[in-house]
Amino acid sequence: MHADITFHVNPISPYDLNVIDSVFRAELHKRKLSRCSEEAEQLAARLISLYQAGRRDAHELSAAVADGKTTGISVDRFSQQEKSGSLG
Repeated sequence: MHADITFHVNPISPYDLNVIDSVFRAELHKRKLSRCSEEAEQLAARLISLYQAGRRDAHELSAAVADGKTTGISVDRFSQQEKSGSLG
């Protein structure tokens, strides 16, 4: 295993951050998630990953994470949590 492997990731500009943040906030609102929850952290990481992979449009990002599966939350589990009030 080589310890000298370097990863090059293009930096995220302030404009990029605004796009990602707008989708992040909208998804938090839709999912009724706390910004400080583990699911929110997973969502943020997934949005950044998708953005860096080339999905630069807010609508594309929203569609890519809309099913809830990208953050490790199944739609059924999310619905159960929402009903029981156990979300963030």
